[in-house]
Amino acid sequence: MAVVAEEVLFDLLSEESRRWLASQGQRRTYEGGNRIHSRGDGDPTMGVVIQGQVRLFQLRPNGTHTFVSMVKTGAHYGDILLFRGKVRTHDALAIGPTVVDHYNPAAFARLLSNTEIVQALYKITAIRLGRSMAMSDDLRVLPREVHLAKVLLNQWRQRGDRDWIVCIQEDLAGMVGVTTMTLSKSLARLRDEGLIETGYRKIRVTNSEVLKAWLKRRLTK
Repeated sequence: MAVVAEEVLFDLLSEESRRWLASQGQRRTYEGGNRIHSRGDGDPTMGVVIQGQVRLFQLRPNGTHTFVSMVKTGAHYGDILLFRGKVRTHDALAIGPTVVDHYNPAAFARLLSNTEIVQALYKITAIRLGRSMAMSDDLRVLPREVHLAKVLLNQWRQRGDRDWIVCIQEDLAGMVGVTTMTLSKSLARLRDEGLIETGYRKIRVTNSEVLKAWLKRRLTK
């Protein structure tokens, strides 16, 4: 699966703070494919993924969906609801066996008394905001295949420099902000350049250094 929400709360916390964080939430277990929450739910809680992954998406009336993010183990989501007090804006699905700690408004208020946790949440929010602004700029000014190449290179880095990126085209299209038809055309251009190979639900970066050099040339034009 493609991963967008790469910031991991646990990576910024000491073991002591992790244990205390866990003690404040309500732990729930989900089977793969279980719906954790639906868009429109009045459920102002923050979730921290303890095991597995959570897929955030928007289900459309015509049955299609728009991929938003994949939240991996140790990361959090939904904290903005505790400040805005509104309903859920996305659907959430468990990918494989998944465990999530949920924090209601009272529990979240307790978290804000922990300086280390507040600093970690603030840092992650700032990083995500910066990335969202950069992605918005890319959508406005970059050719689609260049934007896609940037996303694929980032995915490759997140996966520990492994060649194959496992993903669904609909999810990747949502990340790049295009239709699946436009995505297919962009993938074909990168494939014709010899930068990637495609397979069933996976994409291979054939040579990361060549891809980096190609991107550098295109970004400096």
